[in-house]
Amino acid sequence: MKRVAHLLAFGALVVTAACGSTAPAAAPPAAPVVTAARTAPATVTTVPKPSVPRVLLIGDSTLLAVDRYNGYRALLGFNYVFDAESCRTLGIPSCGERPLPPNTVEAIVDADGTFDDVVIMAGYDEWWTSFPKSFDSVVGAARAKGARHIIWLTYREDVQYKLLTGERANEAFVKNNQTLRSKVASGAFPDVVLAQWYPHAPADSGWFSRDGVHLTLDGALGVADYIARWVAHIEGLPCAKPSSPGGSVEPVCPNPDTQPPVTNVTALYRK
Repeated sequence: MKRVAHLLAFGALVVTAACGSTAPAAAPPAAPVVTAARTAPATVTTVPKPSVPRVLLIGDSTLLAVDRYNGYRALLGFNYVFDAESCRTLGIPSCGERPLPPNTVEAIVDADGTFDDVVIMAGYDEWWTSFPKSFDSVVGAARAKGARHIIWLTYREDVQYKLLTGERANEAFVKNNQTLRSKVASGAFPDVVLAQWYPHAPADSGWFSRDGVHLTLDGALGVADYIARWVAHIEGLPCAKPSSPGGSVEPVCPNPDTQPPVTNVTALYRK
């Protein structure tokens, strides 16, 4: 809502008396000269309405569930570009069959325009040894796109997910989360915000498939809702939806990680 403030400046009422005559005979006093009050033009100050954030969502097959199950209906309150590809890595060549999908750095660089925020839900197919350097490259690419905030979803731990090599990936997820925390704690990345996807969404929520990282219908809506709340929180905007059907909407969306998970997310976004 635009707020208009009016400032009226008034001129003072000035009454000037004429000087007395210097003639020997006393002269009647001259009539006072009155200057009429003058009103300056009104000064109008317009407070612009906060712009709707433009957000780039970059993900791998975990975020791709939003497309598969139409989780877009929960991505409310901001404009976005959605780019998720199966087997997408961060800064090293992606995995899978050729042609390989662009990795996260390449996807950010290739995105059109600039963005207020960049959300990262990728890296489940990148080993911990390359992760630190890839993290730096992703942040650099996001900053070059004008991002004020980089919202990075932490990786699920204690899961059964395996890489294409057949190796269980849990070790990488644990160490990559450690790297995320270390990087942010260094003070060199004040624009990186860690969204605690792990452990925010409980393993028994029904949001995850058996491998512990890929999402069900409820999970696709859940992660989209979680991302939307994070964007609203970081931008100081109201939540687009209450935390439960029929509830009230907070004027400034609270940090999602300080709130219970939205367990009835399907009802909240019922078509």
